[in-house]
Amino acid sequence: PTGAPTQEVLNNVLISGSRTLDVDFFALKLGPTLFWDVNRYIGVALGAGPAVGLVTGNLKYNETLNFAGGTSQNIGQLGSTDFTFGGYVNAMVTFHTVKSGDFYLGAQYMPMGKVTVGGAGRQAQLDLSGQIYVTVGINWPF
Repeated sequence: PTGAPTQEVLNNVLISGSRTLDVDFFALKLGPTLFWDVNRYIGVALGAGPAVGLVTGNLKYNETLNFAGGTSQNIGQLGSTDFTFGGYVNAMVTFHTVKSGDFYLGAQYMPMGKVTVGGAGRQAQLDLSGQIYVTVGINWPF
């Protein structure tokens, strides 16, 4: 959620407002990478292995409670930290353009599990089951 307005009715009380999930995700991957120079100008790299992720963050809410006697504001946040596990597969193509210089283009797929952030009866779930990363760059060792 990105703070989109929501509405629900709980025990004859209309609850409206916004909820925002703000997290940081850190991943550690462990696995081999194989590199092969196809020819003088092109190289290919492939890698795969297990991965572990750390998700830490907050579920923030800003709600208005509408009941028979009036309204009340309910603002707060709940934080949590959790681990998730999965794996990764990546591939990269390098273009050798000058001596010791490469351009590269790569992609990585890293499916992980779901993480729940919250507590005290409130929660949001972050689904990390289909992450795709694309990398483009220049490699120029010196």
